[in-house]
Amino acid sequence: MYWLRLSPLLLLLVATACKKTILSETVNPVEEKPTAPSSFQGLIIDDERHPIPNAMVFCGDLSTTTDSSGHFSLSNVTVDTNAAVISVKKDGYINGFRTLMAHAYGQQYLEVTLKARDLTTSFSGSAVGNIGFTGANIVFSPNQIHTASNQVYKGTVAVAVDIIVPSDPDHPTRMAGDLRGIDNNGNVVGLISYGQVAVDLLDTSHVALHPDGEHPVNLTVSIPGPYRANAPAQIGLFYLDTVSGYWKQETLGYKQGNEFTGNIRNGTRWLFATTYPQVTLDANILQQVGVPAGNLLTTIATKIDFIPTYSYTNSAGRYLGRVAANQPLVLTLTDPCGNLVFQKEIGPYSAYTTLDLNTGNLAICTP
Repeated sequence: MYWLRLSPLLLLLVATACKKTILSETVNPVEEKPTAPSSFQGLIIDDERHPIPNAMVFCGDLSTTTDSSGHFSLSNVTVDTNAAVISVKKDGYINGFRTLMAHAYGQQYLEVTLKARDLTTSFSGSAVGNIGFTGANIVFSPNQIHTASNQVYKGTVAVAVDIIVPSDPDHPTRMAGDLRGIDNNGNVVGLISYGQVAVDLLDTSHVALHPDGEHPVNLTVSIPGPYRANAPAQIGLFYLDTVSGYWKQETLGYKQGNEFTGNIRNGTRWLFATTYPQVTLDANILQQVGVPAGNLLTTIATKIDFIPTYSYTNSAGRYLGRVAANQPLVLTLTDPCGNLVFQKEIGPYSAYTTLDLNTGNLAICTP
């Protein structure tokens, strides 16, 4: 299976990823949106890495559907190039949301894994909804669930939940956003995840519902085993803003035993995370002159603490993303079959950096 080849690397990255928060005086305030046209290509798959055909893919004011092989293409979409948002919907699957930096007038590649919806759990919208899952517990208030027209919904609410921890082998493609957030001071920061929860709420006709944004949702998430010893007493509790693409800190969560718990009002994607400063890396990655290292999963982690960021090279071998500031880094490339095909130490970087990187000939599989 694809991810079994990759999991040793990911387990190395995440086993110590939360030992500490990188400290720096440098912060990155939220920038004004630099809008420009860009194009996107990608692959939508399930958690067994089977392609998902006929999934709806949305970006900006354009949409398309995946073909029989799960591939899609969107051209000349006007986006915020700092945070382009791709959303994916397919009946029977939990909705996917991905954020990525985009080359103005260029092209990006990405993969998104969708988790099948399990709708066997439900509650009445007029009563307390105390929903327990392995690894998470969610409590909704009575009359908190609204329809798309913001009317109180008192019928049966079906709940589909995806709990994502950094040790999950498909974390790079299943997580929402891209592990960038906006903290309470308005700074754009990197996020060290301690657990992410995605929730889809549906009425009896499988039409989407949402919390009202006024009453708190109580969220409790189990702290993954490798993180428990060094887990902080309090931690940022973020929700995914599906318009801007950033995780936004709303409040704090608190450690209780081996769990984090907190109350949050916004969104239906939630994340407990600590933060660290980042800079932008713009890399041109070639095997040799004229031969790009194209469409490869690119993991850039801190060398000391193994705190990862994820993105993809595009078909021309271009990488654009945010990485930890002022830290020695390790860049790895993974092919479509999950094989680690390249690794190199890079950095540290204290400001926006462009990089030309020659990998030499890579043994890249054809899935």
